Amino acid sequence: MSRPPLWRLAPWTRAPLLGLRQPAAVIAVLVTSAILACAVASAPLFLSAARSAALQQQLSQRCEEVARPQTGVDSALVDEQGRPQDGGDGSTRPAADESLLEAWADAGLDAEPVLATARIGSSEPFSPGIEVLGPDGAALSQPFTLFQRPAALDHVEVVDRGSGAGVWVPETVAGQEGLSVGDVLSFGDQRAPVAGVYRDLAVANADDRYWCDHRLLFSNEASANRAPPAVLLTTDEPTFYRLATASLGGAVRLQQVPVDASALSVSGVRRLLETQQRLIADSGLPLPDRTSSAPAVAVPNDRLAAVVDRAQLIQSGLRGPVVPVAVAGALLALVLVAAAGSFWADRRATEVRLLAARGVGPVPLAGKAALELALPALAGAALGWTASRLLIAGLGPADDLDPAATTVAAWAGAAAFVVGLGAASVVAGLRARSTAERPLGTAARWPSRVPWELLLLVAAAVCWVLLQSREAIVSVGHVAQVNGLLVAFPLLAIAGTAVLLGRGVIALLPRLRRWAGHRSPAVFLAVNRLTAARLATGTLLVAVTLPVAVLGYTATLTASSQTTLDAKVGVQIGAAAAATTVTRIEPTAEVVAAGTYLLRYDGSAAEGAAADSTTRGRPDVQVLAVDPADFAGTAFWDDSFADASLPDLMAALRGPEVDGRLPVVAAGLSLGDPDLRLGSTEVPAQVVAEARVLPGRRTADPVVLVAADRLPEIERSAGAARSAELWVREDLSGAVDALAGAGAMNIRTLDPAGVQERANFLGITWTFGYLSALAVFVGVIAVGGLLLYLEARSRTRVSGYVMARRLGLTRAAHLRSLVVELAGVAVVGSLLGGALAAGAVALVYRRLDVDLLRPPTPLLDVPWSALAGSVVVVLVVAGLAALYAQRAADRADPASVLREDA
Repeated sequence: MSRPPLWRLAPWTRAPLLGLRQPAAVIAVLVTSAILACAVASAPLFLSAARSAALQQQLSQRCEEVARPQTGVDSALVDEQGRPQDGGDGSTRPAADESLLEAWADAGLDAEPVLATARIGSSEPFSPGIEVLGPDGAALSQPFTLFQRPAALDHVEVVDRGSGAGVWVPETVAGQEGLSVGDVLSFGDQRAPVAGVYRDLAVANADDRYWCDHRLLFSNEASANRAPPAVLLTTDEPTFYRLATASLGGAVRLQQVPVDASALSVSGVRRLLETQQRLIADSGLPLPDRTSSAPAVAVPNDRLAAVVDRAQLIQSGLRGPVVPVAVAGALLALVLVAAAGSFWADRRATEVRLLAARGVGPVPLAGKAALELALPALAGAALGWTASRLLIAGLGPADDLDPAATTVAAWAGAAAFVVGLGAASVVAGLRARSTAERPLGTAARWPSRVPWELLLLVAAAVCWVLLQSREAIVSVGHVAQVNGLLVAFPLLAIAGTAVLLGRGVIALLPRLRRWAGHRSPAVFLAVNRLTAARLATGTLLVAVTLPVAVLGYTATLTASSQTTLDAKVGVQIGAAAAATTVTRIEPTAEVVAAGTYLLRYDGSAAEGAAADSTTRGRPDVQVLAVDPADFAGTAFWDDSFADASLPDLMAALRGPEVDGRLPVVAAGLSLGDPDLRLGSTEVPAQVVAEARVLPGRRTADPVVLVAADRLPEIERSAGAARSAELWVREDLSGAVDALAGAGAMNIRTLDPAGVQERANFLGITWTFGYLSALAVFVGVIAVGGLLLYLEARSRTRVSGYVMARRLGLTRAAHLRSLVVELAGVAVVGSLLGGALAAGAVALVYRRLDVDLLRPPTPLLDVPWSALAGSVVVVLVVAGLAALYAQRAADRADPASVLREDA
């Protein structure tokens, strides 16, 4: 009778369920497989979350309409003979408008109409204006724009209200033209009464998000001297269509779908854009073309696609640093999974020896290990994928993930299961065969003595050399992106150096054993156990060193990059926030109380006055006329900006004149006479103090501070482009109200969120946030390695404890030895990790300039509390592990232990 194949014998057929009888091995494989699956699945999920966050943050800084898919028609409402297309008075909604609204409804989306006799809903808003006749039949003194949108009259400040259909006019127009409620206006051959008067939108509703996308209809931010056509709000759609038709002009009629921009993902936006494109194609309307003379064109949302492309660009920039991070974490987790396979072989050593004695080779043993570990590995992979999904959704940049990313993450988790199970089974087979065949005391083979970690250091050196010829932070499409080499180099260097230092520490253990021979029993036992298993000790040391080093490195760079980013934003704004206007106003008591009031001028200096100037002619400078008494209390400042403090620089502005010249403080100009001019007006000045950076710098030009009360009057004809600014610490709305109360128009605001979005800083801190998450992840790996270290040596430790108790060793002494053993490794690992982190930060942080055009240069910010907390966590984990090992030793049956070792 022939012998059945091995896989049909009981040790293999029973293997899937037999493995579940080893709880320690099951937990080890389940946890390590979960960590591996979480590592590889987190990368696509994080990239998807970052892309959604980039999309949402961009949209949050823009008008709500930018996120809305839309269709629209830009055409005349009359035929070639000037007759209404509906055959009546023109008050009926055109067929093209109606069909587009119905098309959105058929697509399962509700669209709202937005109507105007102006170009709206695109990246090029424009209003030519229409002529309106007053009650006396004479043309009013300015052109007008007709506008209709649902609930528009709920977003105005009512001055006077009538009843019935008609138009609402701005308060200033009513005052200038002598209009009141009930007066009848003429629009071609149609008439409409004044149904209400509202306060001008530029004054009363400038900050209302409802009007955000239509600001240029009532506020010309490019010039304070030319007002756009006044906006007449119609009470209903029929009135708009009737009056716009009678005016014989064109009108833009939009159909916009309101969406929640804070919950959008890129895939969701693409679906909306596909629907928009399909509806426009079905309408037969041509797209806008400057060279086309089509009588009717479509008006799609041409801004949302650009936001999506920018979010995609941010994601592609993150892929460079994120993928190496994920690979590094996966490799570390894979090592832990392989260690779990070795742990299985140690726990099943008796059965392994028996099978080996009967001629079973390493391949069948590896297959048996795979069968026993398959179920816990599968459960661990599923758990890891779920954990990555929950962690990224809860702690990632955004909680809106693309379905495609979830699918990729699922496949990554499946691949992690296959690779992890394969690695664990191969290591288990090799370890099992080695346990059965190698005699005790056999010297280690040559591969274990080769310093393979030098390959990591060589790879780090190659990355460093490549990085020298490239920018660490690059700008692609005006989006700041981190070079992947900046991430790969320190991780490789930290890993390689950690292993090399661990090898060096292990080599010192024999000397440490001789030293411990004259110390207390607890110290002697701890050092003796560490020396007896030097490979396990070295592995545990590296497992502690790596997370401490990576956390120190990433936490410092994250804090430093955020501090630098905040400083750049603070310098550009000048303070926590600012409101600006080009209107010439006199500061009132309310303005002075709201913050620091200053004037900004465009100026120029002599060629030789500019420090490191390579510009021919007169370099441009920005001149800020400030009040030295309160400027230092509001302006953004960091001690690295100058050798002197900001109050000392303000004191210099109040100093005496130098040969009849005003004292000024400058950044980018040399000491001496700069031959300063504000426009065409010469201002005798002397640079009496220098700074590397001054608040309020918004261009690459030098900045000059001068006391406002000592600056001569600069006439409008000088061409100095004067603007007034109000810098505040917190309440930006109060600053806007104060400037508006002083007569300012077209007030613009500067706040950190808006500046960061416009300065293309999205994604920079996300990269290092992901690195910090890796550090925590590596810490979890270290905890898993510690538990495996304890479990793998539990039999030796327990047997030694039983014998030592018979020789008089107390429980307290044994517990102290465990604390010394594990805490000693934790302390040494923390010190080595801290040193590695400091070295990596010193090499990298100067190159981490998130914006080369904006000062200051990178600032160093060490998060001491986070680093101290990580060390405390390491020591606490070591203490808890010691208690766990002591409890396991106390619960062991001495007779069984001695019988197993016999």
